[in-house]
Amino acid sequence: MKKALLLSIKPRFADAIFAGEKHYELRKVKPKVEPGDLVLVYVTSPRCRLEGAFLVGTVTEMSPQRLWHRVRSGSALTKAEFMAYYDGKATAYAIGILEAWRLETAVELSKLRSERIVPPQGYHYLSARETTSLLGE
Repeated sequence: MKKALLLSIKPRFADAIFAGEKHYELRKVKPKVEPGDLVLVYVTSPRCRLEGAFLVGTVTEMSPQRLWHRVRSGSALTKAEFMAYYDGKATAYAIGILEAWRLETAVELSKLRSERIVPPQGYHYLSARETTSLLGE
């Protein structure tokens, strides 16, 4: 494993990732990930738990208008939602999802807190020890 990133993702989008319907995770700020890195998916309220992960395929950076044309069918958003998300931004980022999976057992918020891992508002880089502790591998 090269690097691990913990992302907070709304339930609607996490479900689309795990169903294979969402092929890009969209961000306003470019996280430092590369192809092959691991992204852990923390699903926000009301579920509040780590439910799965995905491997990074690509990281794309371009204007919101250009990015929409590249990722629209794999974004799980309407054009209006996409443009509202990037309103006022000159640059948009998309993390390509190479392979996604759900964990056999979700990691509850209480377990994350006991490991002193606070689910981020956006994202948080994990150490190898933290990743191993959460995934048991």
